[in-house]
Amino acid sequence: MTTLVRLIAAVWNLIVGAAADLANWLRRPGSKLKAVCAVLAAFALFSAINSYTRGVRIASLQQRIVVIQGECETRVGALQGDIDERDARLAEIATALREEADKLELLRAESAAALGQLADELDAAERDAAVWHQRYESRPDTCQAALELLDSACPSLGGY
Repeated sequence: MTTLVRLIAAVWNLIVGAAADLANWLRRPGSKLKAVCAVLAAFALFSAINSYTRGVRIASLQQRIVVIQGECETRVGALQGDIDERDARLAEIATALREEADKLELLRAESAAALGQLADELDAAERDAAVWHQRYESRPDTCQAALELLDSACPSLGGY
């Protein structure tokens, strides 16, 4: 432990001693080169500190960019999954609607065929009724008299 303290004290004395020696050297009258070097050293120190702080800020911003890109990729993946799911569901619905439209078209065709058949049957029934009515109207008088006797004997059976 004492060696660590001695090491730190020695490094501190070295830094302070170097700064003191530099200050003494700069105080002695001499060339203007010393003043120019001191000014350039101050600018270099300022630039180094400024560059370091900007570098730290750039590094933190780069880390944030990486995090945000990861979040964006995750969100894009989730949204793309939602879109794919929606498209698949829409495709299922479209298929079901097409099937229902085909069924409806088939039912319409069957209905049209049934209506045509019903119209034919109705025409046949009307022709049969017309024939029967014509035969009923042209019945002999004896048949008419028998029907009238039947009406008077059984009034509940009337209407024929």
